[in-house]
Amino acid sequence: MSTVTNPSLYSIRDVLLLSQLLHINGIKGPQELDSASNDSINTILTEWKQHKTVQLENKVIKVNTKAQLKELYHKLLKKYQVESTEELANFVYFARIEELESDISQYKEEFREVLNRS
Repeated sequence: MSTVTNPSLYSIRDVLLLSQLLHINGIKGPQELDSASNDSINTILTEWKQHKTVQLENKVIKVNTKAQLKELYHKLLKKYQVESTEELANFVYFARIEELESDISQYKEEFREVLNRS
């Protein structure tokens, strides 16, 4: 398995951003990705790599080619057991919400502990 296309290397936030970029660029499923122009793929990859959320994490996304993006996309569909970009986006959107809710709960608990120590 190519390291670049290993879905486990990408956070829920990474996958959500990628799925949103695919969707707004008309890539609704595997067929649209297959027929997408190289310019369209390059735009998606550039926007993904240069997005503020990726930059804030100091993360380097190494997907550089249409073939790599297709391989990653197919693996993401399989990993999340979905069949389209919209289903992928919806799945990871709700997973991201759960992550954020968990973080908020943890921060609340830490805050309570700090208050109780005072």
